[in-house]
Amino acid sequence: MPMKNIVPLFLRKETNGAVIKEIDGLRFIAIVAVVLSHFNLQVIKLSPYETDFVYSNALALFLELGGYGVRIFFCISAFILSIPFIQYLLYKQEKVNLKKYYVRRLKRLEIPYLLVLIILLLFRIFVQGEFWKEELPHFFSSVFYSHNIIYDRRSTINPVAWTLEIEIQFYLLLPLLLKLFIIKNVSLRRILLIASICITGIIYAIFENFFIAAHLQYSIVPYFPVFLLGILLADIYLSNASILKEKSFLWDVLGVVGFLFIIYFAGYPIFYKQCIEYIGYVLLFTGVFKGIVLNNIFTKKIIMAIGCMCYSIYLLHYALIAFIAQHITTSLFQFHYYKDLIIQGIIVLPLVLLVCSIFYLLVEKPLIKRR
Repeated sequence: MPMKNIVPLFLRKETNGAVIKEIDGLRFIAIVAVVLSHFNLQVIKLSPYETDFVYSNALALFLELGGYGVRIFFCISAFILSIPFIQYLLYKQEKVNLKKYYVRRLKRLEIPYLLVLIILLLFRIFVQGEFWKEELPHFFSSVFYSHNIIYDRRSTINPVAWTLEIEIQFYLLLPLLLKLFIIKNVSLRRILLIASICITGIIYAIFENFFIAAHLQYSIVPYFPVFLLGILLADIYLSNASILKEKSFLWDVLGVVGFLFIIYFAGYPIFYKQCIEYIGYVLLFTGVFKGIVLNNIFTKKIIMAIGCMCYSIYLLHYALIAFIAQHITTSLFQFHYYKDLIIQGIIVLPLVLLVCSIFYLLVEKPLIKRR
């Protein structure tokens, strides 16, 4: 089947402008950054490099920091999920049915998540030989999105699931947070949002040790400013849609700078560095919407298709990369970083994409409610 006939299978059904193409482009950026980070980690892990190799090699460090792409997902979630609520509260459009909102989130996320958890649990027990009594507590705490807080560490069943627990906390809080939009004065509302972003960032920077001791470092608390920023960007987007049509090469440059700001300044418990990270989201989002080159690249159907299935890729990629590199391509390692990166990348990454594509088409996509 020609590629032009395959790609549309992965795209969302566009009805009444419900699909924002640039958001799928941003999802692509986030998932590629995360996958390459974990792929890089696996290459280094299976080779006899020094412990601090990742910090002494510029490319290895860049790929490693791509793991902060998960924060872009947080900002995207806040942006896209806020829009229906804001449209109702400010623009008198259809009211959001909270029951349907929660059911849709549950249906959309839970079934693929549980299926992957079960598969990985069985793999750990029957293939890796882990003791089932030790695995089940981790499994059930992951099922109920509480592993981070209970164990103060990422899930042993699927380590990447730590971010999904944070997403669930945000989904529960979102309708309450958006009560802010009963304030119709644009300036006042945005000043309050910006103030909230700054205050929550400062609080975590000051009391980081307290939050770590309270097992909250893998909760929504450190990432609250990023979610609030996504809400602010959604507010600006809805009120300035016409401005987004005016594109410039300057925004291409600023969009790239924004991505670099995010990955190089994320994770610091220092407020001024946090501010640079927050600016990064604004530049990256705006660059993808208003940059001539960036907008052209990240609204292409092949890019959007990968962005559409980012959830399936996110759920599966970590385990797939580890399994393929450790059991299938391990004999191909040259123990030379750049050679291994290329050879393993040519084999491992396409296999990961293939398996995730099948999972997306068979499991995730049928669950996506089309507007």
